[in-house]
Amino acid sequence: MIEKHIMKTFKIQILVLLMGALFLHSCDDFLEVLPQEAMDADEALTTPENVKATLIGAYLETRSRWTFGSQFNEYAELLGTSGHLQHVGSHRQPQEMLEKNIAVNNSYVESSWIIAYSLVNTLNNVIHAIDVLDENDRDRVKGEALFLRGMVYFELTRLWGLPYVPGQTNDQPGVPLILTPTLGAPDALPVARETVANCYQQVLLDLKDAKELLPHSNGVFADSFAASALLSRVYLQIGDFQRAAEEADHVIESGHYQLNPTPFSAFNNPQPTQEDIFSLQNSLTSHTIWLPERYGSLNGLGRGDYQFSNDFMELFEPADLRGQLQEETHTGYTLENIHSMYYIGVGAIRSGGVNTAKWGNYYTAIPLIRLAEMYLTRAEANYELMDQGSAQVGAVSPKEDINVIRSRANAPLFDTAPGRDDIRLERYFELCWEGHRIHDLKRWQHHVGAYPFDAGNLILPIPVREIETNPLLEQNPYYL
Repeated sequence: MIEKHIMKTFKIQILVLLMGALFLHSCDDFLEVLPQEAMDADEALTTPENVKATLIGAYLETRSRWTFGSQFNEYAELLGTSGHLQHVGSHRQPQEMLEKNIAVNNSYVESSWIIAYSLVNTLNNVIHAIDVLDENDRDRVKGEALFLRGMVYFELTRLWGLPYVPGQTNDQPGVPLILTPTLGAPDALPVARETVANCYQQVLLDLKDAKELLPHSNGVFADSFAASALLSRVYLQIGDFQRAAEEADHVIESGHYQLNPTPFSAFNNPQPTQEDIFSLQNSLTSHTIWLPERYGSLNGLGRGDYQFSNDFMELFEPADLRGQLQEETHTGYTLENIHSMYYIGVGAIRSGGVNTAKWGNYYTAIPLIRLAEMYLTRAEANYELMDQGSAQVGAVSPKEDINVIRSRANAPLFDTAPGRDDIRLERYFELCWEGHRIHDLKRWQHHVGAYPFDAGNLILPIPVREIETNPLLEQNPYYL
């Protein structure tokens, strides 16, 4: 089904919608790319301008509701919650994930699979056509395409494959690795699932190559520091604490980024901020609405489908800005009237529940990697290294890193070294509702409610239509 869908739709949908004024700050060559609607495959990759346009189209695909624009975030939080996040909406698909009882014909899962592989195909086409570009553009464009492809395969592997366990063979099925473009019927061949180990190997290869190819600064697009930050996330996921700490340290000590003044100010910004290592761009004319649509409940914005329990709010210390609740809200309130990270929703569909202000505006950037995560990664990785008897990476202790985050949040600082549980809880406080939870719980080998970290219903089913059309695909055993 993947190949059939790609083959049928591959007039590469380069909806080159210039992302508002943000694109004015991008690389000079991208300023020359004009908006287009679509182009045939045999035309799209024959000129430098069209190859660059295809790459911009890939960024827009990355922002799709079905991938990084919303669903990858939602899946991680719904699968990872055991009560703190509550789905109060009417849609069956997210409720199945919350209940850990996902149907093999769940339409959200099917759409995410198809759109993700369509994006992979777009990126494969850019990489395949790299020689069409002028020599001085090739490294940058190829690096961006490899970065995005590595990011997509990382999410696909984590969501559809059983978790990577350090020290094991990890030969459980991951996802199909398609690394060449599908242009027509002769290319549309069934592809089997690779092992989780092989999928991670490919992700690391893509990201390491991207890091070497990309410049340190690249406007709103991926740069070498974004590749380092994502490598740090991948290494942490597979328990390679040395490399996770090294990559996080590289980003932090570069001086290219700074924490925003408050946790609240890290979100709902019209442009990337000093804290954003990699973000997806929205504008009034080109945007993805679904994160604020699901999480928000304000006047003219949001369904309020995702609300938060009292016991979650009680985890925070009273002064911690990340857990502040604005109880006095009124029907006409927009985000301009909200000053706390949580508020009592006032939307027309579902009001009266506790909603997060992290996602409160349709038209602002979606931060996918923030500097705060790098501090937390370095702290956790260094803690684990020292616990194993190894030296920490860099000169900054885990306590200092955690206190940087807590100081910004106005939370009490640690006087003594934080323990493993303290560091993990800090990660939850800082990164909740940003698409991390199930992945963190799995690498810590924590239960999710009654389910062990490697339970078969904590990953997604291969869409049934894919199984029916691709004889090489095997279903995840829980869903047989």
